[in-house]
Amino acid sequence: MTNCPICGAEAESLPKTGDSEGFDCRIHGKFKVSGTVLTTVNASRVKWETALDRTKGKTKAGEWPCITTSDF
Repeated sequence: MTNCPICGAEAESLPKTGDSEGFDCRIHGKFKVSGTVLTTVNASRVKWETALDRTKGKTKAGEWPCITTSDF
């Protein structure tokens, strides 16, 4: 178990792809976050949720959204 970077709730780790970490949060669902974001972004929950919504809008069907620096 790990914690969701958005809300801090317990989340299941999903397989890592490239430098992105995967999360399965009971609140935010399945998504990935780039390693750069995890190590450099210090944002509010609202900004994180906005970034997740932004990336969901450009994610292809069947893929997990991946939050990158361009989503902030």
